[in-house]
Amino acid sequence: MRVRSRVIAGLVAGTVVLIGQPVIAAVSAWQAGPAAKALVTERPGHTGLVPSAPRNDVPRITDGEVTDIEVIGNRVFIAGSFTGIANVGQTALAQRWLASYNIDTGKVDTGFRPTFDGAVEAVEASPDGSALYVAGTFNTVGGLTKRKVARLDPVTGAPVAGFTAQGNGRGTALAVTNNAVYVGGQFTKINSTNRTGLAALNPTTGAVDAGFDLQLSGGIGVGGMLTVQQLKLTHDGAKLMVVHTGRQIAGQDRYGVGLIDTATKALLPWRTRLWEDNLSFVGGIQRAFGGDISPDDSYFVVTSGSGGDRPPINDTAMAFPMAGGDHVEPIWISRHFDSIYSVAVTEAAVYVGGHFSWQESPTANVPWPGLDNVGYGTGQGLSGYGLGDQVVRRDHLGALDPATGTALEWNPGSSSYEGEKAMLATPRGLFVGGDGNTKGGLTVGRVGFFDLGRVPAPSAVETTIDTPIEGRVKPANGSFTIEGQATAPSGVKKVQLEIQNRGSKKYLQPDLKTWGSSAVIVSTLASPNATSTMWSLAVSLPVGEYQIQAKTFGRTSSETDTTKAVKKIETFSFDDLPPTTKFSAPAAGLLATKTFVATGTATDDKGVNALTYSFRTPDNRYLQDDGTVAPVYNTFRTEPDVIGAVSTTWQVEVTLPTEGEWRMTATAIDTAGQSDLRGENRDWIIAEDGVAPTVAITAPAAMTPPTAAGPVTVAPGSPLTFSGTASDDGTLKSVEVYLRNTTTRESLAADGTWGPDAVAAYHRVSPTNLNAASYNWSFTTAALTPGIYDFRVRATDNLGLVTTNANLGKLAVTAQVPGDAFPNGKLNVTGTDQNVEQLHLDLAGTATDDKGVQGVRVALRDLDTGRYVQPNGTMAASFATVNATLASPGATSTAFTLSIDLPTKGEYSVEAWAVDTSGQQDSSTSGATAKYLVYPGDLDPRLEPSLSPTNGAVFGDSRIVVTGRAVDDVGMSKVEVQIVNGAGQGMNSSGAFGGGSAPWIATFLTSPGSPGSNFAYTSPVVPAGAYTISVRAVDNYGQLQQPPTTISVTVS
Repeated sequence: MRVRSRVIAGLVAGTVVLIGQPVIAAVSAWQAGPAAKALVTERPGHTGLVPSAPRNDVPRITDGEVTDIEVIGNRVFIAGSFTGIANVGQTALAQRWLASYNIDTGKVDTGFRPTFDGAVEAVEASPDGSALYVAGTFNTVGGLTKRKVARLDPVTGAPVAGFTAQGNGRGTALAVTNNAVYVGGQFTKINSTNRTGLAALNPTTGAVDAGFDLQLSGGIGVGGMLTVQQLKLTHDGAKLMVVHTGRQIAGQDRYGVGLIDTATKALLPWRTRLWEDNLSFVGGIQRAFGGDISPDDSYFVVTSGSGGDRPPINDTAMAFPMAGGDHVEPIWISRHFDSIYSVAVTEAAVYVGGHFSWQESPTANVPWPGLDNVGYGTGQGLSGYGLGDQVVRRDHLGALDPATGTALEWNPGSSSYEGEKAMLATPRGLFVGGDGNTKGGLTVGRVGFFDLGRVPAPSAVETTIDTPIEGRVKPANGSFTIEGQATAPSGVKKVQLEIQNRGSKKYLQPDLKTWGSSAVIVSTLASPNATSTMWSLAVSLPVGEYQIQAKTFGRTSSETDTTKAVKKIETFSFDDLPPTTKFSAPAAGLLATKTFVATGTATDDKGVNALTYSFRTPDNRYLQDDGTVAPVYNTFRTEPDVIGAVSTTWQVEVTLPTEGEWRMTATAIDTAGQSDLRGENRDWIIAEDGVAPTVAITAPAAMTPPTAAGPVTVAPGSPLTFSGTASDDGTLKSVEVYLRNTTTRESLAADGTWGPDAVAAYHRVSPTNLNAASYNWSFTTAALTPGIYDFRVRATDNLGLVTTNANLGKLAVTAQVPGDAFPNGKLNVTGTDQNVEQLHLDLAGTATDDKGVQGVRVALRDLDTGRYVQPNGTMAASFATVNATLASPGATSTAFTLSIDLPTKGEYSVEAWAVDTSGQQDSSTSGATAKYLVYPGDLDPRLEPSLSPTNGAVFGDSRIVVTGRAVDDVGMSKVEVQIVNGAGQGMNSSGAFGGGSAPWIATFLTSPGSPGSNFAYTSPVVPAGAYTISVRAVDNYGQLQQPPTTISVTVS
């Protein structure tokens, strides 16, 4: 088995340095010693994987979403947005937000009947099980005022009156010891005591612990949200892990996660820079979501989601050692290509749940498969199919090897829509909760319990399927071998296989060619009649999803395997690509009618045959065939306007039963029955009388949209106040402003932080949940530095409508020393240079100013990592410039030079700014930017001779087809084509020809990121005539084939 090496300093933003030290020691199984402390949380104690099928004899929740799960003895407590729970085969008991059942009897606990006026998002028991704590958005529990946090009687669910912890904002996470209740959320006060985001409470009274003052600050979650996503205690209760969306804990930088000593109530020095160094790649938004701690407390795992496939911090699971100070590096990072919401760590596996469809296979590249800046999740091109055997299929549930972060052979699958967001490992097994009713192929409702007690006992007659591994994707219609091991005390007589297409439900017949009713196929034994032997069967399967079952028979009639070995695999072909779906109308956003026609387009290389579509509300309810809405997934089917066309339009008449937020998902199906791998979503706010809110600016200049205001000029050095009004035909929810100095890169972040390293975002200037028809807003800046400022203001109403772009309040403000113009710097060489063969650059240019040039600052950013060259010659994520040497300091015109050694190879973006004697910086980088591809020794990519077409080729079907193979010594990023007609006009991707330079059009690559990849491109229908085709390869470093290959063809 491959052991993944530890990733050490340098695993930031895609730069990886590896040393060959296995990480097994970091994840060794816990062994209790005589000095072990009393446990606050129970260790799972698992010796193997849980079964892949959940129990189907437990109560069912079939609506809403499950957000948390807790267990006390044989009683299971479930929190979420559901409305009821039912015993198997019975009518649901109305029980909102929090319910309980007995795992032994499989019956709903009808004596546990808490009532809430709002959501319960977290539930946690005391270590001795005598108390149950909840957190959420509620304000009353059982008729008593209990705002956001409460203690319940775990038997009846009644609130404990003596526990009072009144929060002024949503509670999201809990962790409990014998001495403290730790609560995290979006509050700023508990019991009128200032505690932003994190607090410790007395478990009996709810009083705030005055000695535990570790508040969060600097919200960089979605929309600037500051909250705690997860709280977890080490099993001895000594440390508290805080997964959050802030920048700081207790005024100290702790992006993503922080550790707290529960005895001293102090923030530990443990700190990773992984998020700080990579947030710039994901819009500056913190999307850490889940977390759990290993049974031996030596490491923990943090997950992330809902932000797009971008390792190392988005759509990944990250394992970190518990020990360490500053600059702690991850043990491993596991790319999942889509959201991971929940995690549970046992001795045998790291279980994860979410919205992902792929996990890294044991043979995946280190540190992860695929290109960093290319998405492979569902909804992104070919999804994981383009990565071949580097990934395995896992639908929303999977298990990782604790040592490597690669997939283990546990693949139950889930029908969840957003994903599995709750997970809990106990000594009895694994609980999983989300918003889907099917798990492991069984309809068990929103919660699945994978019971270790249901794992079959070892048998004397055993069968295994060793290859392909679970979830492997094999090439369609190509031969591969299914192999395994068989044992029988009397000797193995035969091993029978059943291969079923999971889509058609048909079985492969013994001739290995036809498909029909249930059939068995006898494999080939390596050692017939031996007590242990390998078996194999070579097959070739068409495109599809398959289940393989194998069973061993001994030489005596009584010896048969009591259970069948089971594997699920897929086959995929690049010869028939899946279709794509697009929306045309109506546009996303406000829609003033419940009845409308949705239109779009669908394309496929062979032909589009059908279209399926669905409508969903934010609470995961679906439009049904009879026009009602229910928590049951439902799709409709229609035909495109031209059945079988490779490019066609489609239209659907829609009538929605209610106003509010709706999402339509459309998925094209091709003539082979393949569905679009991504589908296409369109979100609307249906409000027949809805109007987006409006804003206006009154100072420093009047501006009433859509009429633009003239530019505003002020002297630098002082703050500036912007003010105005916002209004709505209903009620406002919030007012937000945006501010950026486009000259100096200083920006306003979502949390109000101002500086050159802040990620520009809208910052809320109104109270939360404004709930007013109008609001007078204002915002005062820090002291203005010279430069040109972009200011905007917008409002959001309680329907979710946002001020339209055309009606944003906008001002352009110039902060300039009176009578002193901005300087101007120019580089002598601009554009892109990919022929740098050493880690060194020699830059030169000129700078001018009406008063005098004081200096020239040059920023050198490695685009591969997002880091800047620092003045001391190192690399860091923080913005920095290096001073150039002036030929004539203080002159109104001077040359400048910069000779600099680069710390690492990379794709360097160079920008230069002149600075005048008043400290004003160049207001524009026009003529002062360049790009250098600094990869000494890297060869340019090239096309192999198999390129088609050849010169003089004639196409008779009005389309130009280009195919071939591109190779590179490092890896292929893309292959592009350029098509020019006889009149010298270039073709765009839609097939239209026009003047100007011809655009480069990306082809389809079968293996992006690998050293060699096949590619293909088919043009839209083009007129008859002569054409010149140019083809060029681009490698992972952005280096281009020099020169492109040019071919002359004719379309007849």
